[in-house]
Amino acid sequence: MDNSRGLKQKVIIITGGCGDIGGATAVKLAELGAQVVLFDILDAEEGHARVKQLGASAYIQVDQSETEELRRGVAEVGKQFGRVDVAIGNAGIGPGGNLLDLEDSDWENVLRVNLIGCAQFAQAVVRHMVTQEPDSVSNIRGKVLFTSSWVGDFPSPGAIPYCVSKAGLNHLVRLVAQEFATKGILVNAVAPGILNAGLTKKAAFQRDSKLRQKYLDYIPLGQFGTAEQVADAFVFLSSSESNYMTGQILTVDGGCTITKRE
Repeated sequence: MDNSRGLKQKVIIITGGCGDIGGATAVKLAELGAQVVLFDILDAEEGHARVKQLGASAYIQVDQSETEELRRGVAEVGKQFGRVDVAIGNAGIGPGGNLLDLEDSDWENVLRVNLIGCAQFAQAVVRHMVTQEPDSVSNIRGKVLFTSSWVGDFPSPGAIPYCVSKAGLNHLVRLVAQEFATKGILVNAVAPGILNAGLTKKAAFQRDSKLRQKYLDYIPLGQFGTAEQVADAFVFLSSSESNYMTGQILTVDGGCTITKRE
């Protein structure tokens, strides 16, 4: 019995693939037989070490803020593996800031990676996907996925550029999904809640221990999410089980976008 969920031998790119969410997703996809290519900003030696650690197939040094690097990386994957079945735009940065504290550079840096970089990644992979033959079973040419955030719909004080970038990304997902549905390309995103991993762990918990309890109080389920739980959602959206979904933001947040009741 084939338990690969339609992922066996699928070629999957993950930007920010060496981080917490990207790494956890790579492990789960590789275990199901996918050929996972990691894009990240680590040097070649560190990147190839992560490939071995995560069970991935290849590493390419790509900065999501650099359009030409994205195009080069996608072209290299197409040349080496023959096609791109799933592309996950996961890289992101998230410095905080209130409106009166922000300089132009604060906005530009966040939007360049989190929104413009995702748009340019989508452009590069969609250009490749529209030229490849659709899957003979599903008639799908490819899937483009992104890491959004619960704050894309639920504003979180003190992180204006990040929240705005994720709100913009959510609408990008809907627009690109709408534009390319007839071409057999599906576009969705996962919106994690508050994780004890990734940007939240680095930018918040390690800086201010008091934030841990404050954030925990936001979550009806009473516990922080994990990178592995977010990875499960990416596996679903990558798999054949989500072949009738496009333009959707799949929220995995323990309920923090609803009102907590005692």
